[in-house]
Amino acid sequence: MLTSNELAERLSRLAEKFTVPGASAALWHDGTLVRAETGAVNVETGAPVLPGTLFAAGSVTKTLTASLAMTLVDERRLDLEAPVLDYLPDFTTADPDRSAAITVRMLLNHSSGLPGNYLPDLAPGDDVLERLMQELATLTVTGVPGRRFSYCNMGMSTLGRLVEAITGDRFDVALRTRILQPLGMHATADAEELLLRSTAVGHVVDGAVSRVPRLRVWPEYGPAGSRLWLDVESLIRFGRMHLDGTTPDEHRLLSQEAVDQMRTPQYDEFWGCLRGCANFGLGWGIFREGDDPVLTHSGANLGMHSTLYVIPKQKIVLAVLTNSTTGAMLHSTLCTEILDEFFDVRGPAAIAAPEAIAEVDNERFTGLYRAPDGQVFVEVHNGRLHARLTPEPGLAEWDRLMGSPTGAGQAVPITCLDSEQRRFVMDLGSPGNVTAVQFYEPGADGRPTLVRLGTLYERTS
Repeated sequence: MLTSNELAERLSRLAEKFTVPGASAALWHDGTLVRAETGAVNVETGAPVLPGTLFAAGSVTKTLTASLAMTLVDERRLDLEAPVLDYLPDFTTADPDRSAAITVRMLLNHSSGLPGNYLPDLAPGDDVLERLMQELATLTVTGVPGRRFSYCNMGMSTLGRLVEAITGDRFDVALRTRILQPLGMHATADAEELLLRSTAVGHVVDGAVSRVPRLRVWPEYGPAGSRLWLDVESLIRFGRMHLDGTTPDEHRLLSQEAVDQMRTPQYDEFWGCLRGCANFGLGWGIFREGDDPVLTHSGANLGMHSTLYVIPKQKIVLAVLTNSTTGAMLHSTLCTEILDEFFDVRGPAAIAAPEAIAEVDNERFTGLYRAPDGQVFVEVHNGRLHARLTPEPGLAEWDRLMGSPTGAGQAVPITCLDSEQRRFVMDLGSPGNVTAVQFYEPGADGRPTLVRLGTLYERTS
């Protein structure tokens, strides 16, 4: 078993290697917890990371939101197969027929087709999720609901609004009373509480290291991951609950049926949908399928990254929190080392560019594909297909603060991987930075109507 000293050495080494100002990590295995911290919460103050330092949970929050929803399923107040309209009568989009077909399950497994990263940055307030639903009414649904995975912040916030409608509580209150408090988690979405604690702030690493300009943005995406801060041991407590549905004092929080449903793969085909995952359940990414599954979710906020792994059969929970745009590299390296060396756990093979360039019918794929997130233009240069991803301006800034390159609006070559001419890769130039590009749903003319480049975009021309 890994010791705390060994974990601390690995964490410090990788923080220095990847220029991560501060990090916290913990591993729980069958009753034994080891934990380590390194660095500073803020490069401008130099205050150290402490055992109880709060970091941004980021999109790991989605697993908590999904668990909160499943408590209502257990109480028979929420039906996974029911249309969202059954709970939110005013729920609609610019495509009323498509939005009417969206079910609760589709919000949980990211197949709703709702905008993935539309970022209005609404003013805070108790009614912020209700106001987000008004914004949603003007936006399109991409593809046929329920058919394709497309990672979706809007869908998770819609689920948060649905929780409010059922419970009568504000989302953060429902999360606190139903999940955080029963698990004894040191976690909060309250900015005033953050001021009273050791709280990590995000940093951008771009040659130099600089603190992000704001601690938190996008209050409308609280259920998706923009508001919650927690310490690493709290993340471990949450992960432990997903071993069998119980709290540390053996109070049942989720039924075994709910726990099993959340870890059940939802897709027959998942290639290229979400990096580091072999499939997706309800709120959980599935790192490894089969009789001994590995559950996972990662997250990002302004200059911060988080990761959680749960291996139910081996009774393992691994969590890492960092305050840097380069934190994802620390997470990936540390978790790969620990899971491989100590538990013989390896994830899905990374997507790689082929050695040879296959010939394809270029004109079949060219055109403009759109979503509320932005647009993808597929074009031909020098006889080879290129894809130009142009995110909406607010999303482009988000990508910069997350350390997530998207090609910066430049036309990048894409290379075909399969004889069916559906799977492609985009090589962004740096080692290991290869992105999947996949075309779907051919129309009457045989040309694809959808392309996935991170999320789904629908052909408009």
